Amino acid sequence: MLSCDYPGCTAQYRRKEHLNRHARKHCAAAPQLACELCDKTFERSDTLRRHQQLHLRQDNDATRRAAKACDRCHSSKTRCDGKQPCNVCCRRALRCTFNRQSKRASGAVTGDENPTEDPVNVLEIPESLNSMPFVDTDIGAAVSVPDRHTAIKSIILQHEQELRQNRILVRPDASGTSGSPQQSADDASQTPLDIDYHVEVYFSHFHHQWPFLHKPSFLRTKTSGPQVLLLTVVMIGLWVTGDVSSRARAEKMHDKLVALLENRVGDWKSQKEFKDKLWPIATFQAVLLNIIFSMMREVSVDLHERCASMLRALTTTCIAGGLFSYDRMRAQIHEEDSLLFSWTYVQETQRLALALFKVNSFFRTGMLSVSDLEFPLPENGYLWDAPETKQFYSRYHVQLESEAYSHEAPLICDIFQEIGRGGRGMGLLLQVDSWLGFLATAT
Repeated sequence: MLSCDYPGCTAQYRRKEHLNRHARKHCAAAPQLACELCDKTFERSDTLRRHQQLHLRQDNDATRRAAKACDRCHSSKTRCDGKQPCNVCCRRALRCTFNRQSKRASGAVTGDENPTEDPVNVLEIPESLNSMPFVDTDIGAAVSVPDRHTAIKSIILQHEQELRQNRILVRPDASGTSGSPQQSADDASQTPLDIDYHVEVYFSHFHHQWPFLHKPSFLRTKTSGPQVLLLTVVMIGLWVTGDVSSRARAEKMHDKLVALLENRVGDWKSQKEFKDKLWPIATFQAVLLNIIFSMMREVSVDLHERCASMLRALTTTCIAGGLFSYDRMRAQIHEEDSLLFSWTYVQETQRLALALFKVNSFFRTGMLSVSDLEFPLPENGYLWDAPETKQFYSRYHVQLESEAYSHEAPLICDIFQEIGRGGRGMGLLLQVDSWLGFLATAT
């Protein structure tokens, strides 16, 4: 135990950073963190973040009344935010509809109702998807996970139905003949997706080939993070099932997701170093998974070139932002972050950087070399594959007792320099997951 050396203080702490935080309270000139919206000051940054959330909640509550309530809120005379789905229906896991016709619109039909459909070959991104958040939320904050999956399924399935109606997901072929493969695939596309099932298929049959998504973290934040990542995981889960109609559905989802990522490229592409905020890792993961999926299916020359262009944009962004530097990775972590979050964030970043290096090798872009990998090899899977928080800390303490972290791991670029000098660095490459075997061919 670490004891406070201030006269008369008997406080004790297990961790040095907690002791340092406590010691600042004894200093009269200790820096205070001030809220930008009011005059309150705080000693801890996490307390300030929670306080700022109260201001955001008050701003949301003060929003003006929705122009039109959903059918269920209208019948029960409940306040509705007018979104689709609304917050009340989301909270109760109910289907949210707006089929009720306004009394003011009953006398005449405006030009906004029953709009003329565009040609099938014209695909537009709906406004609801254009406003989709592509920058990750504060993943360091606690996320409440519902005990039942029914609420999550209902919300995501309704979102998928909205995408289908706006021709972002698959669309039925009205001109197909009865019993044709195209018609059967389109009929299957109208059946609701089992989100949880296809996510599990992804992690059971695809994840081990490209293990740069941390499963427990993804499951905790899949409804609060960028939805494009969730849709991408479901798309790959559909493909892995091997069913003809499921693969056809996955291909159509892929076409629309690539178009969406291209349309929103300004939200994730950058040529500047990321400062004062966490990298949008989930968005980068979604972009990279869509590029990887283009290698799994047969794509046209045009789609291949578009994915190659996205790969170059993503690589440029990650190089400029410092994604391949171990010091930059650790600089994203704060003292108040938990051990689990800090470790997971660094590991996900390392694995994403390696996966991006591997895909660049496949596409032969020439943008990355082994000398750019200025970070250690990721953990070999013992902690990475821990299913729950309890198992993670149990395994972590086992490794501490075995002195697995008694020495600092060498950087990947230094390992290859050692190999070039005739050293034994190749043995380190063989101690990690088999998916990193491609590094042995880079010498």
